[in-house]
Amino acid sequence: MKRTVKKVHKFALTALCSVALFSCSAEDPVRTAQYASQGFFSAVLSDDGASSLIGSIQHGGSYWINSVNERRFNWNHAAGQYTPLTAVDIDPSGEFAATGGARTLALWRTSNGMSEGFWTTPGDIESIKLTQNGDFALVGLNDQTARFFDIKNGGIRQTLRLNETVRAVDVTTNGSLGITGDDLSFVTLWDMQTGQIRYQWELSNSIGSVALSPDGRYAFGAAQLGDAKIWSTRDGQEVITLDTGALQHRKMSISQAVFSADSRLLLVGGVNSRVSLVQVSTGTVLKEWDVFTPTGRPAGASVLSLAFGKGDRYFALGSNGYLNVLE
Repeated sequence: MKRTVKKVHKFALTALCSVALFSCSAEDPVRTAQYASQGFFSAVLSDDGASSLIGSIQHGGSYWINSVNERRFNWNHAAGQYTPLTAVDIDPSGEFAATGGARTLALWRTSNGMSEGFWTTPGDIESIKLTQNGDFALVGLNDQTARFFDIKNGGIRQTLRLNETVRAVDVTTNGSLGITGDDLSFVTLWDMQTGQIRYQWELSNSIGSVALSPDGRYAFGAAQLGDAKIWSTRDGQEVITLDTGALQHRKMSISQAVFSADSRLLLVGGVNSRVSLVQVSTGTVLKEWDVFTPTGRPAGASVLSLAFGKGDRYFALGSNGYLNVLE
């Protein structure tokens, strides 16, 4: 299935199929697996979709191998206790993972499950993103800052000061660019070497998700129940506006987004269970899916993490505790 949208003023996406993004018929996953019975506090997929790291509502943190649906390690921050993990990430190499709970931050090695470091943070952790090989972590906090941690050796490289809670972060693989989304509706692009702002964009509401393309060329940001845009990091200009449609006179929230390795495609997931594959250069919506919701359970699930697999395979983790394989 292929759905096309028009590029209008400022490349806005206006859907030809029904009214907007997240409003057309969608396909089902080709495979699902339940990783938590009561759902997730937090969840992330590795960049290639091979593994998952989840913060379960009931059973703390765990690391999974998706091909065989095997729980490989259980990771918590205190012996004999299940840690409520508010944010998790797997680094681009897949060799390291980070877990954040309240004001504690831990780094783990995915090959043997051993802890590589344990730190405290000056505020409650809202979001985490690791650079290549888990060398550094950009951490969004509720103390109106994001901190760039040397997570292997300890210490803070940069303190990025904002005026509200930082809900969402991303960082390029090499750690040169960072992006933050805060509760004052600002998406901010940072030079991580200097800690200075490169560009700042204001959306229509508090920010729910942000993303940077692997090559650092594009930045994405989406407001809760509001607008969503892609900008060029080279000149700060808007490239595309995604029409998130209307839901009972309110727009749909995009809860997660990730660029493909070549920066040509964008996967976006919503709080309404919908996943859409968008071509960045043209705005074409190539395909859509709905993540799995079991019969008898509350309808819908927020999309917490997305990944591009090999070929035409994609992965999504829903807040209801399920891994979804999409084709």
